Amino acid sequence: MCNYEGRSFDLEEPTKEEEEDQLFSFSSVVQDQKTNDNDNSQISPLDALTALFLCCDNFLRQIFIEKLSLCQLAIPLLIPVTDVRDKEWELIVWGMSTITKKWKTSSGLSCEKSMVEEDLPILSALRLGRPNISKSKIVNCVINEQKHDIFFNSGCKGGNLKRKLTNGLLEMTWYLPTQKHTFSDALTFINLRGNASKLKDQTQFLSAISVVTVVFVSFADADFNQDDVSLLESLYKQKGDVIFILDGSPGPKLQEVFVKMEGKKDKAKKQIQFSMSSNKNELKISTEIWKLLESKFQEGKRRNANNKRIQTCIEKAQEMNFHVDELVQDCSKMKSSADALLSRINNVESGKQKELPVQMVTKRLGEKKKEKYRLLKKGNMQIENYVDRLQQEILDLRHTQLRKHRDGHYTYDLFRGSFSNTLINRKYYFGFVKIMTDRYSIEKLQPIRTEYIEKWNALCNLRKNKPGTSKASLTSRQTELDELEEKLSRESLGLEHFNREIVQIYEMSSALKLSTGEFNNSHLPEVAAEMLLHGYPIELMDGDAVYVPLTWIKAVFNSLKCQIGNKKMFVLSVLGIQSSGKSTMLNAMFGLQFAVSAGRCTKGIFAQLVSLDTELQKETNCDLILVVDTEGLRSPEFDSDQQNNSHDNELATLVIGLGDLTIINIMGENPTDMQDTLQIAVHAFMKMENVNINPSCLFVHQNITDVTADDKTTTQKRSMLEKLDKMTTIAAKAEHCSDRYESFSDVIHFQENEHIMYISTLWQGEPPMAPPNPGYSQGILKVKKQVLELMKKSKPNHIDEFTILLTDLWNAIICENFVFSFKNSLEIQAFIALNVEFVKHARTFRICTLEHSDGIQTECKKLTAEKMKEDGKNIIDTYLKKLEADIDFFQTSMATYFQEEIKACQWKGKIEIQLQDLCRESERELNEVFKSTQKRIIGRADIDANIKKQEQVIYQKAKELADKHRNEHLSDEDLEQEFATHWNTWVSVIPSSDDYVNIKESFQEITGEYFLENDAKEVAKVLKNTFSDTNVQETDLLLGQSESDFIRRAVEFLGNITGGSVSKKAYVNQANYFKQRIIENLTREIAIHAQEGKQYTKQFGHKLLSSLSCELKMIKLGEKVSISQQGQIRLAVCIYKVELIPRLERIQEQYKRENEPRLYMESKRKDLWQMFKEECKDLHIIVKVALTISRELKSAIETSLPKKCELGIIDYLRHCSGKGFSSKMSLHAWMLIEIAEKGNFQSFVPYLSNPIQCIRTFTSEKIERMCLHNNETGTSVLQKIHSDKVHETVSGLKQAIFTLKSECAMTMKPWWSTLLERINKGLCVKPNIRFFEEERDLDLKELCDELLTELEKTEEAIVKEYDSSIFNEINTTCCDLFTADLLACQEVCPFCFALCELNGIHDHHRTDCHRPKGVAGYRWEESKKLNSDICTTAVLSDYRFRNKHTNKEWINYRNYRTVNERYASWKIEPLPGESEMFWKWFMAKYNTQLANYYDCKLADIPDGWKDITMKEATEDMKKVYDI
Repeated sequence: MCNYEGRSFDLEEPTKEEEEDQLFSFSSVVQDQKTNDNDNSQISPLDALTALFLCCDNFLRQIFIEKLSLCQLAIPLLIPVTDVRDKEWELIVWGMSTITKKWKTSSGLSCEKSMVEEDLPILSALRLGRPNISKSKIVNCVINEQKHDIFFNSGCKGGNLKRKLTNGLLEMTWYLPTQKHTFSDALTFINLRGNASKLKDQTQFLSAISVVTVVFVSFADADFNQDDVSLLESLYKQKGDVIFILDGSPGPKLQEVFVKMEGKKDKAKKQIQFSMSSNKNELKISTEIWKLLESKFQEGKRRNANNKRIQTCIEKAQEMNFHVDELVQDCSKMKSSADALLSRINNVESGKQKELPVQMVTKRLGEKKKEKYRLLKKGNMQIENYVDRLQQEILDLRHTQLRKHRDGHYTYDLFRGSFSNTLINRKYYFGFVKIMTDRYSIEKLQPIRTEYIEKWNALCNLRKNKPGTSKASLTSRQTELDELEEKLSRESLGLEHFNREIVQIYEMSSALKLSTGEFNNSHLPEVAAEMLLHGYPIELMDGDAVYVPLTWIKAVFNSLKCQIGNKKMFVLSVLGIQSSGKSTMLNAMFGLQFAVSAGRCTKGIFAQLVSLDTELQKETNCDLILVVDTEGLRSPEFDSDQQNNSHDNELATLVIGLGDLTIINIMGENPTDMQDTLQIAVHAFMKMENVNINPSCLFVHQNITDVTADDKTTTQKRSMLEKLDKMTTIAAKAEHCSDRYESFSDVIHFQENEHIMYISTLWQGEPPMAPPNPGYSQGILKVKKQVLELMKKSKPNHIDEFTILLTDLWNAIICENFVFSFKNSLEIQAFIALNVEFVKHARTFRICTLEHSDGIQTECKKLTAEKMKEDGKNIIDTYLKKLEADIDFFQTSMATYFQEEIKACQWKGKIEIQLQDLCRESERELNEVFKSTQKRIIGRADIDANIKKQEQVIYQKAKELADKHRNEHLSDEDLEQEFATHWNTWVSVIPSSDDYVNIKESFQEITGEYFLENDAKEVAKVLKNTFSDTNVQETDLLLGQSESDFIRRAVEFLGNITGGSVSKKAYVNQANYFKQRIIENLTREIAIHAQEGKQYTKQFGHKLLSSLSCELKMIKLGEKVSISQQGQIRLAVCIYKVELIPRLERIQEQYKRENEPRLYMESKRKDLWQMFKEECKDLHIIVKVALTISRELKSAIETSLPKKCELGIIDYLRHCSGKGFSSKMSLHAWMLIEIAEKGNFQSFVPYLSNPIQCIRTFTSEKIERMCLHNNETGTSVLQKIHSDKVHETVSGLKQAIFTLKSECAMTMKPWWSTLLERINKGLCVKPNIRFFEEERDLDLKELCDELLTELEKTEEAIVKEYDSSIFNEINTTCCDLFTADLLACQEVCPFCFALCELNGIHDHHRTDCHRPKGVAGYRWEESKKLNSDICTTAVLSDYRFRNKHTNKEWINYRNYRTVNERYASWKIEPLPGESEMFWKWFMAKYNTQLANYYDCKLADIPDGWKDITMKEATEDMKKVYDI
């Protein structure tokens, strides 16, 4: 704050215990000066301030002094030293070096000066003894007629308390001329605290530097001693004049001294004057002193005689053995370095332009980048060629910067060297550079301003006095004024200009990919981030070039994130007209250092960080405040009102969009200024609401005369609200959304009682001597409290999110149409992150559903048909309860995510709908699996009974044969031969069904019956072909009678910009896309038929062909473009023949294997042979039982392995495939990169034809490669998972058997039942096997041991028998699981057919990878050339398009979303030349092949595209999709 009343306070000396808890102790600073005063416990405010000053480092002292000076309070010049050896006093020069003052000279011209460097008369005031009058109070009256206590005195609160620390303190202030001109020029006043006769060093110092010394003398002889005599003698000897103020008639001793001194007066050649203060009040005394001084400083008299600048006092201070803060080694060294830097600019003509040349190109760079987005000067050039030319020009400008830098980089090297200094040296260096550049600007700009004012006044007088002056003469004078304005900008110099050179060289080296040697700049953003943390501002927008250096800002804030973590950062911005006190308000509110002097207004946008204490962090849920200060609206630098309006709107949009809270600063009660500010602000807030950014606002009305009257402020708030509502109506009409916004509260949450505040005037009196109004600070404090309250309700971004938001805002702003162009990356990131999180949990949930589905089937298969009817419901109920638990976990996980990620909450309702749909679908799946399994088991009751009967018959025959050969000791070969001979006999008598339809013959019958007689020839023709092509051919399309007719119809359907056309191939591709969808639907229908255990029938074949034909007929490619009758027949027959018949034959074979007893027994031949061999060898019963059990377990394990491996593969792919399967576009990019690496166009053809199917195929093939590819050890992922699952299952079995071994106090049947209960999870083991149908007296412990041994062999056997063909059983499920998440949205761009990259329920489709339209087959109508325009550029242009969707009306690309719902559902962000590198490379690389493929002429490829390499294209895609 800047409130001079802060010097008035009560402070008591702390107790010993309190001092121990303090950071510093007052007693440790103050010498031990104990007195017997009754008020000894109280501390003088002056002592307290001095002690506080002593405890500050040099940088904080500088800020302290700035605040004291701003408040028109005296600043310390000489202070006691506590920490420097052999020094008692310290001269403060560095601390006050930043102080500048403005005033009007005697000639009436305004001037601004650095008070340390300005030669001014120095007037000192000291006292001799203890006069009856207050020296400091009298001096205050002399300096300031506004009764302001500049120097602390006895009249101030605590002024009578005894001082312990400040005797010998020198305080300083300045008198600055006002309109009344008390003195004609500025004066320096220095006040000595304490009795001067006891302070010889201070007195000697003042005598040496003072033009006039005012001495307040006590007349009492009793207090007069030899020290006083010596002091008087020295005053008579000094060069400056002396004024003695006596508080009464002098005593004899004093009279004697004065008489003696008067005798030497003529020799001294100076004025010695006396004034008696007895019987006079303070006003009269000060008036007499003023008159005495006025006579000495009359116009032209002693103007420059003995004038001193504070800087020149250093030499005298060193003679006096004073410590000088500026002569500290670090400070002195950095001052020399800064001086060397500035001397380069001072000593060269046009020094700034020559020594800082790189930033001089920035304005042109910014203009080119804006033009790339706005395309205002495109003329007749093709868009992409024009954009490519602009990109080349931007690159050329970067090379120009490089050349300029290499021609002269000495100054840059000097400044860059400071980035390698220690922090404290860097702070000194930056401080001196700022001080020196401010002085440079003051010296350079003041005469230019003077000339400008003179010429402006001359022009005004000319217009007034000579109204007939020629227009040419007036224009000439106006041109001179414009040149002076340009010169003001050109000659202005500040620390920011050196920083801009650093920034531009960093951006240039980044753009040109220079990173070694002199361009190894990686540490520069780190240093900038460190300085930002220490209170130095960062420039967000170059005000001279109107340019935002995004690369630099991203690097700095990324370094900041690395240094302190990704903290939450509340952004507070300010907006208002120029010179309305924005920077002053922010500085007062947060103690910041935004520039408010040096003859320059803020230009551009600057930001400073404010750290919050722990309590505030907890209350506000925020770690930092980023305060953003901006240049003012209505800046005079712009050439026209149109330029000014455009710039103001851009500025307002940027700062309001950046700010979580924006302070709209309104100065005074000028209705025009107020209306301009409100209109710009309302427009900006409306834009934010339209792009889903919700900042808060606070209207702060400054310079209000009476802010205490509630009735008046209430009236003002109501008036303000009415103005805002009116501005909203006007803005809504301009933005074509009057139906949405009728009042300001429709745009933003707004309460006039909370969001409108009033502040009184800044100055209390007439500047430059007026102190700040305490009411102003109190008003600022109220605003600050309101800011903190609004912070508590805000949702601040993290540091990295701030740079993303800034990038989006700036890119949208330079596109002109902000709402149309804004790409809300934070929102997109939040949505994508939400989608990734949802997909993660959805996949887990789907996997659980798969496990439950497998569990249902496994449990059901254990039951007979009768048991199924009785116990089946229990099974499904059990698994539905498990599903409910999974759903609860799913919902809880998403609820937790929404609590943690506030930005995602806007999609919470849609995600909940999606979640509910998925849960309902899973529940339906489980019910369908149960019903189909139940139906199958019950329907197979007779078949299973027959199979079991045949199995028992053959088993009995095998046992009888074994009994016959048991004692013959035949070899295994002989036994196997004997078994084979009898096996064929046994199996041959099993009846076999011949009631199976020949599918191929059935197909011919069906086609003959289905199609009409006149189509029979076409069918026969297709059937005769040995090769049937299922792809749509051009001959299949009904296109019209001629090529021109086709083109006309093509334009009606997919008509492109300015007569663009589309090739036949595009229709063919689209038809193939629909055709593939039909095949997928039919394949799914066949799978369901098989799952229900049904066999193929002619009726089912009829149903398939009917569905296929109907769907082919429904394919409509346009109003009149469809598949011809012959094409439908050909496709239906070919698809059925090639795609469906093989699938139908496979399910028929599967049906036979599962339902034919003979085939079933063939599958059991191996097990029966083993049993036969064991019986023949007369093994011990325990061994036989163990072998039988192990065979059953092996069979169960092998049956379960596909499902177990399936889950293992899914889990592996989820965690080990990088980001490839994490999102649709990662998978998409992964696929395109692999296709590109194949290096041939033919690899892209399937993608061009059907991207969705291509992604599905790629997913399947990628999963296959990942799973079946052998690693260094010669094993594949699937083999490893297979082995792990076998081991995991066998280990579970072993554990169950080992546990059961200790519980063997049971008979065999209960033992078997118990074992089945414990091992049956995931395994389907038949409960009824031989040996357990009757009780046997066996040693169950021995059986367990034998069984454990056999299981070891079983595990080895299963692992050894691994067959990669198992993958065929699981690939489809794995592929479906991933594509179900990643291909949920299959919408394509209406122009280039690029896939939407989002999934789930989303408001708008979008992609970062739009492509040239020629990739989709578009061509120009007249030239027949492929079209190389890209959507993201076209939407910036003035191009138009028309088609059937626009009712053949021309529509500007910028307004494409007005066409219909499909077009409106797509948001195409204008990103010219920035996000389509892959497709630019593709079209340039395969231009010839594409033209041949689409039967077009070659596209006109921009030169820049031809230079893109495949590596650059693929690396760019990896970067875009983070893979």
